[in-house]
Amino acid sequence: MEHFEILKVGAEPNKRFLVKGMCQPWIRWSSQHYAHKFLTLKEASDEASSLENVVIIWVNGSNWGEVNV
Repeated sequence: MEHFEILKVGAEPNKRFLVKGMCQPWIRWSSQHYAHKFLTLKEASDEASSLENVVIIWVNGSNWGEVNV
């Protein structure tokens, strides 16, 4: 199933992907395994607009690519 993830540009590999708290409003950066999976591009874009130096990628199984917003 296709989803979207937010990636921090220039971060070390194990701290590149956005992780969001589900019960409390916190975020941190971790490996892709823990990345928050946005179901729509709009959700990912809204979240990314409040962050600096990030890109949105789409992921579908083992395929992925950068989203041009």
